[in-house]
Amino acid sequence: MTTTRSLRILTLNTWKNDGDYPARIIAMSAGLRELDPDVVLLQEVFHVSEPAAEADTARALAEALGLTTVYAPARAKPRLWRDRSLPSESGLAVLVRGEILAHHTLQLPSTPAGGERIALLASAVVRGCTVTAACVHLSHLRGDDAGRRAQLDQALADPVWFSPADLRVLGGDFNATRESAVCSHLNNHPTLDLAEAFASLASPPPTHPLPPVPGRGRAIDLLYSLKPRQFGTAPAPIRVGIGLDSPVGNVWPSDHAAVWADY
Repeated sequence: MTTTRSLRILTLNTWKNDGDYPARIIAMSAGLRELDPDVVLLQEVFHVSEPAAEADTARALAEALGLTTVYAPARAKPRLWRDRSLPSESGLAVLVRGEILAHHTLQLPSTPAGGERIALLASAVVRGCTVTAACVHLSHLRGDDAGRRAQLDQALADPVWFSPADLRVLGGDFNATRESAVCSHLNNHPTLDLAEAFASLASPPPTHPLPPVPGRGRAIDLLYSLKPRQFGTAPAPIRVGIGLDSPVGNVWPSDHAAVWADY
């Protein structure tokens, strides 16, 4: 008898190097190993390349999970690392349990106030399935729904979505909820059918901030499956949940919870 395993897709904002970064890497690694994802979309991926002070969130988590990774640098600026101000990046990464066939970085509409915004798109073979995955981190500025929508629309205009694939997913930190003006128009996208992971729930669980702040929790970390309308409807997940939403000892893995979905 043949057993078919679902594919688990997960998105997580890793919170740069804030807090106790070395302890958080350990906590994130432990939490991700427990969830056992096949595709991981990471935002705010801290990276310092100076040999004497090297830090690389994507590589550390990929090695801990036994996954292949591709990284896209973004939002370069000096940040405090080991009591020194060093050039660093807060980029995006895609990790997969398999082989990354191709990837590219897409520049999204950006402003000086909101900083550089990109999308990282990757095509991979994961457990014998072809997967197209895009990772985004939309503008954090208050009242910038127009900017976030323009960024999202540009990511969805990429022709990779029309390439053959068994599964197409888009995820990341949207800095907006699915009910916002940023996301609500996705229900009527002209060429793509999109299904949000928590669509079956009236109220998805909040994902930010952590530790929880009463009255401020929002579900802004989102996962969508996609399919060109000419090919049918986007698949709904068979299971969905959040993780890394509690401290390990006294260490919170991130200020965001992870969102995962099985397809």
